[in-house]
Amino acid sequence: MPAIARRNLFQDKVKLGMALVGIVFSVGLVTLQFGLLLGTMYNASGIVDHAGCDVWVMQKSTRNLDLCDVMNERRYYQVAATPGVAWAERLIVQFTMWKLPDGRQENTSIVGLEPYSRLQLPWEMAEGRREDIWRCGGVIIDERERVRFGQPGRPLALNDQPEIHHHRARIVGFSRGVGSFTTSPYVFADYKRALDYAMMNQHQTKFVVLKAKPGITPEQLRDAVRARVPDLDAWTTAEFSFKTRWYWLYGTGMGLGVIFGASLGTLVGVVIVGQTMYSATMERLREYGTLKALGMNNFTLALIIVRQSLMAGIMGYVLASIMAWYLGQRLPDLNVPVQVPPGLIGAMFFVTVGICVAASVTSVLKVFRLEPAIVFRS
Repeated sequence: MPAIARRNLFQDKVKLGMALVGIVFSVGLVTLQFGLLLGTMYNASGIVDHAGCDVWVMQKSTRNLDLCDVMNERRYYQVAATPGVAWAERLIVQFTMWKLPDGRQENTSIVGLEPYSRLQLPWEMAEGRREDIWRCGGVIIDERERVRFGQPGRPLALNDQPEIHHHRARIVGFSRGVGSFTTSPYVFADYKRALDYAMMNQHQTKFVVLKAKPGITPEQLRDAVRARVPDLDAWTTAEFSFKTRWYWLYGTGMGLGVIFGASLGTLVGVVIVGQTMYSATMERLREYGTLKALGMNNFTLALIIVRQSLMAGIMGYVLASIMAWYLGQRLPDLNVPVQVPPGLIGAMFFVTVGICVAASVTSVLKVFRLEPAIVFRS
């Protein structure tokens, strides 16, 4: 049976090539679509996930990290006094305007950190030192934004002095892999300078982030904060990360669009492979009729067809995986938030198997209805 499937598959190399193109296109598209979904999820909640705190406190009805109302600074002292708090810090995340040397303006999202913050932000540096943001108006922006925020013909460099909301800043470093869901990159700065950049006064803040004492779980600290200041929202890091991802990906429809694109790619693969397998089956109806006349049952014939499809699928899967992995390594350098981890490539093997089995259904049904007498017809 394996020999029959292999001979049928490789006998017509043109049809095999068509099937491989369909599988590579379908599997590659689905892999990159889900890679885009993973990448945007990572960017949407990256600040929350990497901050290194346990509980986030904010104004009521805040739905995500980037869109949060200001609150009075006295709330910081109320929250910090909650039993079970090891340390507390204020944090600003606010959209503002970055003025380029040629007069153009770009939106950015300023992240204000208290002096020598215990938060792990930014979590990776490509160039410069994180500590320098607390000196001389220093700011850090991601390395992927150097061309976009640089001068014409010259990327952004260390010690450049951009203008952020009418205040002079100085580039002291570049982060790596710190993206945002929106087109506004995160810019890390000293807390007091960030107040100026964000057009906020000295008695306002956005978030209070907390670390629990040993023996206190994030959930226990969250509940204690809610009991102490019931007019504020308090969420664990995991909960706030989920809220932020859910809002950007599904509240805005972005996630549904990606899932629709992946579903469409899967459907295209099923149709192309199905047409190829059905055409190959129709060309060999007499051969299948002969096998039936010799006593081969429907189940065995179905296995031959499915095996053909799976052999083509595995070849296409290997090619698509190589392509998707390569693009997953290169596209982030172009500021496209795609992540293709090994787990996703492994999961796509089962998607490929599903595509091939689904594509074989019409051919299998045709063989099931086949009469052995077809062998004797002219």
